[in-house]
Amino acid sequence: MVKTKKARPRLGRPTVAAVDRRGKHVRVLTTEAEHAELQRAAADASMSVSTWIRSVALERARALAAEKEKRNRDEK
Repeated sequence: MVKTKKARPRLGRPTVAAVDRRGKHVRVLTTEAEHAELQRAAADASMSVSTWIRSVALERARALAAEKEKRNRDEK
């Protein structure tokens, strides 16, 4: 009788598509008080500090870009 290996389910995190991989670091220095404030805000949103900072910063950057684009359209 020949034994065959059963396919085992993959363990660990699922593979992330190349376009969705995060590989750039942004380093931000804060005081102890600022860090505590960021931790509270992130906890209130049920996020890690880095995820919260990324989401807030991207939201603001996208809003600024949209405002700038609207101004440019209105000037034409």
